[in-house]
Amino acid sequence: MHHDHLTEIAHLYPIYARACDEKRFDLLARVFSADATLHYVVGEHEFKCTGADAAANFKQFLDRCYWTNHVIAAPMVEAVAGGARATARVVATHLQRLPEGTLTRWLVRGSYHDVLVHGAAGWRIAQRFCFCGDADGEFRAEGVEIYPTVAWATADQLG
Repeated sequence: MHHDHLTEIAHLYPIYARACDEKRFDLLARVFSADATLHYVVGEHEFKCTGADAAANFKQFLDRCYWTNHVIAAPMVEAVAGGARATARVVATHLQRLPEGTLTRWLVRGSYHDVLVHGAAGWRIAQRFCFCGDADGEFRAEGVEIYPTVAWATADQLG
């Protein structure tokens, strides 16, 4: 596989982390193809969606977080017929804030298993299976403050 392709594929992972951690869900269109199939098993939570629906699905979930931090290891990429496959390890911290101000922590560890295709817009993930079988704490779907935008910085601070 050409070095430029490896670099472009590897760059998808920090774009993904930025989309999640800075609540810039529009960036997910640069990571997933519109027809991508996404399947996440994270602790006791499981969801599936398409690439086109990823922004809305991730927003609904991550709006319940005051702060998140996705640390993604460099992906291992291999060429396959019709595209590429990549795997990357992830540790993701999710802080949620209860109405009285207490912060709760949900820390998950796992991996992304991706099938990638190359098109006119460049490389995109066409299929993702995310498995995070190790979690500390719990994610609260209710009873937490909602943050539709980043609460800890202004847009100009993030660049």
